[in-house]
Amino acid sequence: MDTRERLLLTAERLMGERGINGVSLREITRKAGQKNASALHYHFGSRDGLIEAIFEKRMRVIDINRMKLLDEMEREGRLNDVRCVAEAVTRPPAELLDAPNWSGNYIKFLTEMFLSTDTNIDDFVRDRLDGGLRRSFEILKTLLPEIPESVLRQRFIIMMRAGTFALADIDAHRKRMEAEGRPFDIQRAVETLIDMWVGGISAPLRETETRSTGRAAA
Repeated sequence: MDTRERLLLTAERLMGERGINGVSLREITRKAGQKNASALHYHFGSRDGLIEAIFEKRMRVIDINRMKLLDEMEREGRLNDVRCVAEAVTRPPAELLDAPNWSGNYIKFLTEMFLSTDTNIDDFVRDRLDGGLRRSFEILKTLLPEIPESVLRQRFIIMMRAGTFALADIDAHRKRMEAEGRPFDIQRAVETLIDMWVGGISAPLRETETRSTGRAAA
């Protein structure tokens, strides 16, 4: 593993454990086993450059896999089902939990990014690494025309973020159970998360919400 990769993976792990601003660049460099204090600045330039590199590494793979999954579903004529969209949003990041090379740390890093008030994920991924999410949202607009776009967008963001926190919890629960010598069915947990995602995104509108958007109740 080269120096750049070691620094990136160490930062991903430590930021996931302590928060995006909970660890210094100096400590990341030291924990990565680098004696040269300027190594991180040499490879990434700044904290933002380091965060962007983490997204570039993980989100590019997730986005590619999400697009492939959506393409496959489209070829099979399955994109007329909200659950398929929920799968496309959920499965690619869930796959990182069993991937090699510390990939599971990314989910914890991502939850800390959502909690940070100093950084905005959109600044790092918008129009570069979020093509699959934007495509998923466009499909949902056609599947759920009764839900106003502003409401649907808010639900989409909530479910996407809640799903990330749920994946982090699933991973932690699995590790606890495995440490106790008990089996854990992670596939069942992910399927349950997808079911809940469907329920959240397609929940009926409140009557007051229906009136405020100018739509007649069914």
